[in-house]
Amino acid sequence: MSDTAKVLKILETIFPNPGAMEIGNPYQNLVAVILSARTRDEQVLKLFPRFLNAFPTVNKLAKSTPNRIESYIRSIGMYRQKAKNLHKMAVEVEKKFNGKIPSTMNELTTLPGVGRKTASVLLVTSFSKSAIAVDTHVYRVTNRLGWVKTNTPEKTEKALLKIIPISWQPTVNRVFVKLGRYICIPGKPRCWACPIQKYCKYKNKNLVKPKNALVILNDIEQREKELEFLRKYACKI
Repeated sequence: MSDTAKVLKILETIFPNPGAMEIGNPYQNLVAVILSARTRDEQVLKLFPRFLNAFPTVNKLAKSTPNRIESYIRSIGMYRQKAKNLHKMAVEVEKKFNGKIPSTMNELTTLPGVGRKTASVLLVTSFSKSAIAVDTHVYRVTNRLGWVKTNTPEKTEKALLKIIPISWQPTVNRVFVKLGRYICIPGKPRCWACPIQKYCKYKNKNLVKPKNALVILNDIEQREKELEFLRKYACKI
């Protein structure tokens, strides 16, 4: 087994929960991922049940207006632009794809508000396809590990697709987002708490455990529990 596969297997054990935006059917997952751009997952999950009650289908969303959509998502960043994108996306899906969320990268990326990262998340979560969604966490962690030497998320995706076995590609975003959020954080990472530090080539490892290490670890555990609780609640809607 390659080191990349070993790392992903370890992290899959440490972080067994699905991705935060893995909520339900393709429409629900796509809306959730669009809403999550530059926004904490918790914020999206808290508003999602009410949003879904108002717009349960692509058709309902397409027949609405950006102004009405805005009223349901004002608590998150960039809500005006997201409302416009969601409405345009729904209209396009109705018009070009007969109301069915498309299942290919080329088709998905024709939709307003849908770039390669969003499309990759959807391909994995909704269509069981191999893809690697690269956000700031995946970009930061994989560069620190030494898996890639890239300066943009786009270049990172291309590089990772070449070295990650197809069977492990769907795991990358799920586990590295969590590792990057809780442990391999920007600035001074918490290498002292990292379960894969022996595989990491990062030169400036922070291996000194702080006095409040237990508080930090408990906070990570609670945040993950809250996130999973909110995700499961959203799934029931």
